[in-house]
Amino acid sequence: RIQDSWVERGQRMPTAPYAALHRQSAGRLTNGPAAAAAFGGLAVISVSLVALGVLTASAGHTKAGAVLSANAVESANAVEANDACANGFPADFVWGLGTAAYQIEGGWNATNRSPSIWDVFSHTKGAVAGGDTGDVADDVIHRWRDDIALMSELGLKHYRFSLSWSRMMSWDGHSMVPNEPGIAWYSDFLDGLLEAGITAHVTLYHWDLPQALHEHRGGWHTPDNERILTEFEAYATLAFERLGSRVATWFTFNEPWTFTVLGYGSGSKAPGKPYADVRTGPYLAGHNVLLAHAAAVRAFRETAAASGGAIGITNNIDWREPLTAAPEDVAAAERAREWWLAWFCDPIWRGDYPPSMRASLGERLPTFTPSELESLQGSADFFGLNHYGSSFVVAQPNGKHYGKHYGEGNGESYWRDYEALALHSEEMKEEAAASAWLYSVPWGLRKLLSWVKRRYGNPPLYVTENGWSTPGNESVEAGVADGSRVRFLANYTSELRRAIYEDGVDVRGYYAWSLLDNFEWEMGYSERFGLVYTDYATQRRHPKASARWLA
Repeated sequence: RIQDSWVERGQRMPTAPYAALHRQSAGRLTNGPAAAAAFGGLAVISVSLVALGVLTASAGHTKAGAVLSANAVESANAVEANDACANGFPADFVWGLGTAAYQIEGGWNATNRSPSIWDVFSHTKGAVAGGDTGDVADDVIHRWRDDIALMSELGLKHYRFSLSWSRMMSWDGHSMVPNEPGIAWYSDFLDGLLEAGITAHVTLYHWDLPQALHEHRGGWHTPDNERILTEFEAYATLAFERLGSRVATWFTFNEPWTFTVLGYGSGSKAPGKPYADVRTGPYLAGHNVLLAHAAAVRAFRETAAASGGAIGITNNIDWREPLTAAPEDVAAAERAREWWLAWFCDPIWRGDYPPSMRASLGERLPTFTPSELESLQGSADFFGLNHYGSSFVVAQPNGKHYGKHYGEGNGESYWRDYEALALHSEEMKEEAAASAWLYSVPWGLRKLLSWVKRRYGNPPLYVTENGWSTPGNESVEAGVADGSRVRFLANYTSELRRAIYEDGVDVRGYYAWSLLDNFEWEMGYSERFGLVYTDYATQRRHPKASARWLA
């Protein structure tokens, strides 16, 4: 269950960060003058975890009021004592936070930045809730020094962020060329992180394709688009050469599924509906993205690997659990996982697209040449995984006429191709986020991690995104008292720890999403995922209870 399952099932109490929260809950998390000075004047609001409903006022009680037995407490203490680190995770486990360029940077034309597809999309009437744009966002482009001070005050040691291709390079009428002011900004930012003792983990592409490449080089959706592959390899090489000495980990792409299916399939994300084709768009775009990933990794290993660091790709999935033990539902859940995660992971870790996709899609799924397959295999030093929610699945067969009468309800569609219907149970809905798609289902993460272990041979794995949303219109007082986010993070990291110690999954790190409230893509500023509250009117930052808990 969502709430305190470890008590209800008589299992050992999850340890840190949860144990740390339990130990600290007797007092208030406050900041004195010295801390305020470290913020450069940024406001800090203290909160009581008891007041949040995360814990009750009585010592030894959970938020639901269940009394911990003496055995449970003793067991928890034994777990902590026997582990390499007091928080119950391996001593070298990576704890971090993440962001994305278009969501936080602002400075839409600062440093000679040129438009991306998200600039154009967000300025399209009706595309984004409230008519919001990322023109200013969190204004990190101007406030980065204060934000690094904020990270330091929170004790953050690992920060994952993305580069804006449109800030790193500009269109000269023929191709993308280095944009020195933009490169200098990222160089200064990386120097600032280094001076603060914060390790940088950098994503090359988090959905913001330069508009010029969409218009003049066919974007990701053009079949066999060698031009976009060449441009991406040049961009990656530039980033490696100019910034690589200060970057510990590179991610080529963040969530290819999301921007190929929702951008080039449904059109709810950039570049939008005029460029969306739910029958073929996701598969064509996804194929180009995989080849671009392979090209970037090859460039890294040929020119930049000597400087140290690792490279991979981050994929995402919401866990799909069969609703019943019926063979058709079990098979449907597996297809749903394959059409979401294995689609992008199998070519890297197993040698080609999943056989189920090959058999079902036929010519709609592009094929790799032998040399392309060779370049893809092994093109990741680790397994990057973003995960938020879960659902149950039942089989939904298409029938023998599927795809034969386009326009009459049988048109081929990515959403119907895998013949599975996702459902959320009433129990799942007991704790709902502000995002319509997100419910707290901690056990889904553990099941997902074990599935990855079985399918891909237990690669070193980093959970690179995991987070919870609250309403965008909440006040700063309500926003910093984010008990629902603390519960989400506590329960999910508890299941992650069980995956490590009970299931043997080789999880090396965890990045919560996100450092700051920010521009939430097509939802604009109507949802908040940050562990730090952003007052967009003043750009003041207010650390939430979740930030103090994770620290």
